[in-house]
This record gives sequence, structure tokens and C-alpha cells, in this order.
Amino acid sequence: MKNLNKYIFLLLIISLLVILAGGQNIFAQSEKLWSKGTPVVTVGFGAGGGTDTAVRPILAKMEEYLGETVNVVNMEGASSAVAAEHVLSQPADGYNMFATGSGPLSGFRVMGTSNTSWRDWISWHPFNGPAALLVKDNSHIQTFEEAMKAIKEEDLNFGISGFGVGPHVLIEAIFQIAGIPSPNYVTAGSCRNAAVALYAGEVDIAMCTFSSAVDFVKAGQLKALVVTTADPYPVDDIIIPSITDLLEGSENVPLLSETWPVLIRREAPQNIIDKLNEAFLWAIEQPEIKEFADTKALNIVGYYGEEADKFLSFSEAGYSWALYDSGLAEKSPEGFAIPKLADWDWEKEKNF
Repeated sequence: MKNLNKYIFLLLIISLLVILAGGQNIFAQSEKLWSKGTPVVTVGFGAGGGTDTAVRPILAKMEEYLGETVNVVNMEGASSAVAAEHVLSQPADGYNMFATGSGPLSGFRVMGTSNTSWRDWISWHPFNGPAALLVKDNSHIQTFEEAMKAIKEEDLNFGISGFGVGPHVLIEAIFQIAGIPSPNYVTAGSCRNAAVALYAGEVDIAMCTFSSAVDFVKAGQLKALVVTTADPYPVDDIIIPSITDLLEGSENVPLLSETWPVLIRREAPQNIIDKLNEAFLWAIEQPEIKEFADTKALNIVGYYGEEADKFLSFSEAGYSWALYDSGLAEKSPEGFAIPKLADWDWEKEKNF
């Protein structure tokens, strides 16, 4: 009997060690967050694009924390407004989520593609990053100044992922400051596709989320003429010029740097929102996420809660007015009581 008790005691000790070694996953599996099925995140852009590549790694780590599966699907259309409307058509029970760029979300209402805005969503933003103006390595355009001159004087095909997305709004803001009319845009569906089209010679120049094209730049196949940052941007042994150094009056352009949030309906169950907060904060601290950010030329920002709402409110003010002032919006931001950046006040905006 004495040996049997000792054996049982050892089994209990081993079981406890296994649980402790398993960490958070063991505890997460004891109670399913989504007990009725598998949740789905609908990404509003194509596979391999800037949004898709930014959200999949963070969702994978959140799955690891939660001990559950989250399906990720792609649904292109209207700069992710089609995906937004799809998710809004589903019950707000926490099983359907949405992923997009902060730029497209900020322009939905003025572009007339969707009536939704940041006020309808809880969001988690792992990264932000600049956009880059790109040419092929052997292009006759080799500097930002040459690019502005060529766009103004030549009949070039200009690649973007879509109208109203972050890189498109950023280049329109740059054109407005530089006094250059909009070029002949060629939409590719995603920033990655736009970079591929540039490399294939289907377009002459492109504006892309830099993370979608950084591997082309590192390989010497594409050249980044400028990035939408406040300071020069180092990539390996390359120093890419900042827009603020090359274009007078562009100091506010970096404020519109895009994020790629995962969003859930604001009416979703609070227990799901709280657990996603936990998973998100754990995920952005993991070494794999930090390595991914370094590899993709992204910055880990970790916006959530009120900080995420504040960022999206500011982004909406910047993007919607940039679209309207460029003649690209169907509706005035004024009709939605969206303030200009100069008049933006979070203390007023947060009382929605």
C-alpha cells in the first residue's frame, strides 16, 4: 500500500508538471471560447497582399494562446468594403471578424462603399508601416525627383492595390503637395500584386505598402525611391530617403502611416473581446512576431482598446479629407461630421 501511495503521488506530480509546462494552452483548452463552431476572420484583400501577410502571423500566435482554431479567408472587393459588409451581415456573436487596412476603413463612408466606420468595431493593430514609391531596378527613373517629373510629363502606368487604400491616399497627398495631377492608375487587387506587376513590366511605377515589396528591394529587383516616414528608412545596407526630406510641406504625410487591424463587431460578447485582448497582448510579445516585423520592415505598435479607437478616429480625419480634397471621394467628410486634422480633438470624438 505504501508503494502504491508513492506511485499515485508521483503520477500527480508528473501531471502537474505537464500542465505547468504546457503553459497557457492547457488552460485555454479547458474552456472553449467559441463553443458552437470555428470563428472566421474575413480579410478584405487578396492572399499575399499587405493586409493578408500582416494579419496571418498575429492570428496564428493568438490561436496558440487561445488553444483554438481561427479560420482566415480572403474576400476582395471595393477596397475591403465587400468583406466589411459581409461581416456586418452576420450575427454579432463573436464568430465573424474582419481584417483590413486602417486607410480603406477610414475612407469607406466618403467613398460611398460602406456606411460603416471605426465606431462600429473593436480593433487590434499589431503593426504599422510606411508605403514606398517603387520602380524596377533598371528603370530610367532613379530618384524621387525624376519620378515626379516623369509622372507629370510621361504617359506612365501607375500601379496601386486599389482606390482609397493607404498607399493610394498617401501618393495622392504627395501629388497634391507637389502640384502633380493624378496619373493613369492600374489597380492590382493587393500591394503584393502591384509589386509583382511592376517587376513583370506591366506598370512603370508603383506605390505599395513597403512590407509587401521589401523582399524585391532587398534582392535588388525593385528600387524604393522614397518611403512615407519622418526619417530615412534603413533596410539592410540600403538607406531609403524620407518623404519629409524630399518634399517641402509633407511633414504630415507620415502621420497617415497605415495599420492592418483585426476587427470584431462592437456588440460582440464581452468575454470574447476580453480574451482576444489577452491573446493579442501575448502575441505581440512573442519572438516570432518581432522577427516577422523586422523581416517585413514593420513596426510593432500594439494598439487596442481606446488607443486603437483614437488612432482610427485620427486616421479617418486624415484619409477622408485627403480623398475629398483630391477629388476622389463621392461624399464630403463634413456630411459625416468628420473633422479635419487641424480640428481633430479626441475628447470630442470619443463621445460617440
